[in-house]
Amino acid sequence: MKNIICLTSLVLLMACAPTRKENNSSMPNSLQEQAESLLTTWMDKMLTLQCDDLHPGLDGGVICPACTRMHGRTGDAVLPLMYLADKTKNPKYLDAAKRLMKWMEVQHRPDGAWMNDVNVSDWNGTTVFAAIALYEALHYHGHLLDDSTRNHWKQRLNEAGDFIMNNPVIYSRKREGMRNQNVNYSASATYALYAIGEMFGRNELKEEAREIAADLKPYFTDDGFLYGEGPNIWTKTLNGCRPVDLNYNVEESLPNMAYYAIMANDTATMALVERSMLTHLEFMLPDGAWDNSWGTRSFKWTYWGGRTSDGFMGGYHVLADKYPAFAEAIRRNVALLQACTHDGLLHAGMHYPASGVSPCVHHSFGHAKALASFLEQKALPHYPEVALPRDAAYGVKFFKDIRTWLVAEGPWRATVTGYDAEYKVKGTHPMGGAISMLWHREAGPLFAATMNQYQLIEAPNMQANSKKYLMSGTPRIEMLQGGDRYSNLDDLQTEMAYQHGEDGHHFYVKTHLVDIDQQHPDAGMIPATLHYLFTEDKVVVEAECSQPEARLVLPIIASPDDGTVLKDTEIKINRKAGNIRLACQAGTLGIAPTNDDHRIFNLVPGFAFIPVIISPKESKKMSVEITFY
Repeated sequence: MKNIICLTSLVLLMACAPTRKENNSSMPNSLQEQAESLLTTWMDKMLTLQCDDLHPGLDGGVICPACTRMHGRTGDAVLPLMYLADKTKNPKYLDAAKRLMKWMEVQHRPDGAWMNDVNVSDWNGTTVFAAIALYEALHYHGHLLDDSTRNHWKQRLNEAGDFIMNNPVIYSRKREGMRNQNVNYSASATYALYAIGEMFGRNELKEEAREIAADLKPYFTDDGFLYGEGPNIWTKTLNGCRPVDLNYNVEESLPNMAYYAIMANDTATMALVERSMLTHLEFMLPDGAWDNSWGTRSFKWTYWGGRTSDGFMGGYHVLADKYPAFAEAIRRNVALLQACTHDGLLHAGMHYPASGVSPCVHHSFGHAKALASFLEQKALPHYPEVALPRDAAYGVKFFKDIRTWLVAEGPWRATVTGYDAEYKVKGTHPMGGAISMLWHREAGPLFAATMNQYQLIEAPNMQANSKKYLMSGTPRIEMLQGGDRYSNLDDLQTEMAYQHGEDGHHFYVKTHLVDIDQQHPDAGMIPATLHYLFTEDKVVVEAECSQPEARLVLPIIASPDDGTVLKDTEIKINRKAGNIRLACQAGTLGIAPTNDDHRIFNLVPGFAFIPVIISPKESKKMSVEITFY
């Protein structure tokens, strides 16, 4: 068993922060060309959704085809639009950018903030992200604007700096006991404040940025995670965990802290960011997906990234000359983003189109902003194809700060988690010793965790379910009693042990069946056990519970386009690369009620699955074997 702490020695080799160079190279580069092509696809589609001047309050805004309204953060698209205006010299992009910023006046408030969603939410903390996008648009492409427009945009940016400076409850991490917001706001404020301070010669903003960065240093854990994506930041959980979310870290916090560290020449902060980027890269799957199956805010996970976070490309690219794997991660993720793009828009998961679910435009303009930020940088002379950490069949790695194990055996990649740091709302991510991710080199994802119970935790930033049947996509032991659902996924008192034996990797889980509020029926404890075995050829899942109503639920991922064969004791799923076989070894195999396409679709992280149910037979034991051929 290996531990991620061994990466510390790599980070200590850094002598100084790298320079974020502007892209002045005319040499073609396949990675840049792919990113620019994808960026253009998204922005061209977005222009077809931009409203004309039929009404002053709507002119320049963008209608979301899934949410049937305008998202307040659409203004972040000013950066990719200005990038394309400069790159292509096509006036349609400059015109669209101007009209978009005109519409942003509807979102603007006298205190300098932009609302996240006018008349839907009173949240204005996302001003920091709007400010970053506007700063980069002005910094790189402000020469395209007439004086009046440029001055007005700069005025709004300066006012945003005032708002960020004057709202420490949102952006600062200074005082224990203060109701801090999620750490991505503080981390991003370092870059926004320093950049605005540079543009306008405001040293007080730059000093505030340095103070916030210094205050963030204790928020990096021993394993290298940045924590603070959740309310309980002052004490560790029962299992020594802190609130961590991979997507918000890699797609907002770490990139923006890296940009700040470069501008401010803050080498101490850059060393922490570099080490943290290495830690988080351990969780990228070989197909370029970010495995946030365990994070505190995984209710906004999309397999390729986050629903409303920006993207990791630019932040990781500033260190790609030192770590070629960072560029490789960008390459693979861009390919995955392309595969999830249909009819010009990025879909929030691989099975949205096949399941007949519309895409929210938020994913396209947010990640277009990240691609543009990446494309602003100077391309490296060479991008070698190198391995990512999870490419190697290294066995098992344990991350104690999130109580999560990564398995890499033969073609299998898995995540087993007993992570017990909760978000503001219960049931946002799996606990209780669950297999939150199972992936195969040929077959792709087989299991992918969802919320324990689907909830619109951030309603303006999430899509409502329109399907008749909806259930959790996480493998689990479950019991229905009196109309209530009890499972191991919300258990905070789970015991876990890992053992490497001659026959493979074993995980032993002692857990309890509880409801979403961690309550037990009749105030009693219902113990249950799970056993996982990972070998090069197969994965075995075994479960046992004293209650006869308990069942093993295995929501096996299957696109509506995949063929299936169901027999008494097994189910086969036909994919292009081969067949997945799930064979019942103990118990009775069945399928829960499904939608018309014989699937249940979960919007997060966007997979359809067949809800396989294993019920106990003569004994209490339930067991399945999963293979691929």
